[in-house]
Amino acid sequence: VMGCYGIGVTRTLQAVIEGCERAWEFFGGVFAVLIPDNMKAIVSEADPVAPKLSDAFTEYAQSRGFEVDPARIRAPTDKARVERSVSYVRASFFAGESFTDIADAQARAARWCSERAGLRLHGTTCRLPKEVFEAEERPRLAPAPAGPYDLPLYASCKVHRDHHIQVACALYSVPGCLIGRRVSVRADSRLVRISYQGRLVK
Repeated sequence: VMGCYGIGVTRTLQAVIEGCERAWEFFGGVFAVLIPDNMKAIVSEADPVAPKLSDAFTEYAQSRGFEVDPARIRAPTDKARVERSVSYVRASFFAGESFTDIADAQARAARWCSERAGLRLHGTTCRLPKEVFEAEERPRLAPAPAGPYDLPLYASCKVHRDHHIQVACALYSVPGCLIGRRVSVRADSRLVRISYQGRLVK
């Protein structure tokens, strides 16, 4: 479902988070654990034991209350059941279809999930996926988010001789003692935080 909602379209962080947000809306709650691929938008350093998540996605996961457990690299058994569903989605949903735009595809994907995929007799369990979800999985979900997520921007910027850095086409002044140094920036729609070596400077 999340692939239909945007993750498969582009792997930017914004698209990944939008896909998650639409999934929480569709399922009516947040999963306890998310098992993603090692895409750069989520995993900055892949490792079989201790993968390093990107700061932005870590913050998103914390705000929505779920854990992230990336699939191991070159370990097909980690995603075998999910990967087997891809051919079914291609044949049952995408085959022979044309969409006017991404919004049309997303709306039709939601209907297909509810009315067709969720009501088929599953080959392994011999049960209807929608019934299993309602009875066993929905009660375990955390509440769906109340409002949209304010996606922050993270950047590393060099302080220029005029005491300024540029972030998202805007200039911000910083203390003159940092000229020539690189500072870390976190900016959202309300606030810009500038830090140097882990210390907040502005």
